[in-house]
Amino acid sequence: MTQTLEQTRFSAPQPDRGTTLSEEQEGAPPIGPLGKAFLDGLCRARLLQSEQVLSFLQAHADRLAKFDDAEALGNALVDVGLLTEYQLDRVLAGTGHGLVLGNHRVLARLGAGGMGVVFLAEHIFMKRRVAVKVLRVDDSCPAAAVERFYSEMHVLAELHHPNIVMAFDAGKLPGPAPGLPTLLYLVMEMVSGGDLEQHVLENGPAGIPEACDWICQAACGIQEAHDNQLIHRDIKPSNLLRTGSGQIKVVDFGLVRQFSNRITDPNCLLGTVEFMAPEQSDDAGEVGSQADIYGLGATLFWLLTGQTPFPPSRSLVEAVRMMHEGHPRRLREFRPEAPPELEALIDRMLHRDPMCRPALPLTVMRALRPFCQPARVE
Repeated sequence: MTQTLEQTRFSAPQPDRGTTLSEEQEGAPPIGPLGKAFLDGLCRARLLQSEQVLSFLQAHADRLAKFDDAEALGNALVDVGLLTEYQLDRVLAGTGHGLVLGNHRVLARLGAGGMGVVFLAEHIFMKRRVAVKVLRVDDSCPAAAVERFYSEMHVLAELHHPNIVMAFDAGKLPGPAPGLPTLLYLVMEMVSGGDLEQHVLENGPAGIPEACDWICQAACGIQEAHDNQLIHRDIKPSNLLRTGSGQIKVVDFGLVRQFSNRITDPNCLLGTVEFMAPEQSDDAGEVGSQADIYGLGATLFWLLTGQTPFPPSRSLVEAVRMMHEGHPRRLREFRPEAPPELEALIDRMLHRDPMCRPALPLTVMRALRPFCQPARVE
């Protein structure tokens, strides 16, 4: 049975000769050997800095005797904000490998998906909060997953656009002992508003101007990717993040393909089937940029209705068959007040034939702009 990322065994380094903590510095109150070993391990693991330890010891000089075990001392560090509960739980469990990635300390676990686990982290010196995607690489990790993770690193290094999530750093952390997993990580800007899927699940379908504006912004980001010869191939509501000010950021470029580079197994189904262009089920390695147009259309339909273009299917086979033989549902079945022109645009974006869809994300942007403003009341 394989371990999860948080179950990877790790023991904080123990103090050795020549390694001292700030309680040995001038003016620092003494602490018992168990507490010293625990603090030393946190410092050497770079979860704490010696100056922070010194300040903590001075502030708690009259209570140090109460910190007679790691849990009590750790809870006191959590109380003053020097550790998070997530960090402490993993340290106490001996699974601290990966709590520090490069110059970033992991603060909390945000979620997980097929391409890894995402954490909230903070730069040790700059104090900037970021999102860090981590892939645990061991014998059970498919080579394709590693390839896609590296691909996302390279893609985000090339793309610089307000509507595409920004990457700050990337790296690899070897396992702490032979046979333990290596961690690949990608550090990205933290987008505080959550994704559009969660937004609609919590608040219901979006207003027409709001949804059209979101997709207009997403199309702007996708146009930048296409201008760099990159196809996203997995446009869906959960891959569109929203900032507190309403700016949309496209994320998860792990399935991206270069226009001129075919690396995908033709028998491999890539993407999320509810938002996936029909041609992706034939040969994901041969799809063109029109697949992203379909994804934008399916996402817009979902934002406006809370429904997928095709009814839910009982199986993947049925879902694929429906994409190839059926017709997407119409917007005005769910939103009768929607302009017929908007319904017609979504129909074109969801057309089974890629060549019948709008040619470019830029075309979609221009077509959506009239709907991004509230309708006038006569």
